[in-house]
Amino acid sequence: MMSAMNAGNESEVRDRLVGTWKLVSTEQTMSDGSTRPFAAFGPRANGFLMYQREGYMCAVLVNPDRTSADSANAMGEAKPSATEGKFAYCGRYEIDVAHKQIIHMPEVATDPGFVGSRQIRPYAFEGDRLIFSDTEKDDPNISRWKIVWEKVLLACAERPQILAQLRPDEHGG
Repeated sequence: MMSAMNAGNESEVRDRLVGTWKLVSTEQTMSDGSTRPFAAFGPRANGFLMYQREGYMCAVLVNPDRTSADSANAMGEAKPSATEGKFAYCGRYEIDVAHKQIIHMPEVATDPGFVGSRQIRPYAFEGDRLIFSDTEKDDPNISRWKIVWEKVLLACAERPQILAQLRPDEHGG
C-alpha cells in the first residue's frame, strides 16, 4: 500500500517537473553566513533546465558577463578554458519522493567528470518555482547552496497564435 502511495506522489512530482524551467538565481551561503551568487556564473547567471516525461533532462548555466574577448585576449596559462563560465549536462533523471530528491544522471557534460555520476538535487516546489538546495560537501568555505528555477509558461499574448497553428482553420483557409 505504501508503494502505491509513493508511486502516486512520484506521478504528481513528475507532472509538476516536466517542462522547461528558467534560472532565477544561484546562491552560496558562506561559512561566515554571508551569501553570494555562484562565482562561475556571476550575479546575472542565465540558464535553462528541461525535463521530459520519458525520464530525460538537460541543464545549462552560463555567465552572460563572460565575453568571447575574455578568452581571446588571455595569454598562455592565464587563458581560461573554452567552457569557463558555461556548464551543461544531459541524461536521465529519477525522482526519489521519500527523500524529496531528483537525481540527475548525466550521459554528456561539459565537465567529463560529471558523465556517469549521480547528481542529487534535494527539491522543493514554491508556486511556479523549483528550488534545489543542500549543504555543500566539497568546499569547506561554503556551508549551503541553492538554485532557484521558474517554470516557463506560455505567455498569454502567444497563446492565440500557437492555438491557431494547432487548430485547422474553420473557414477552410
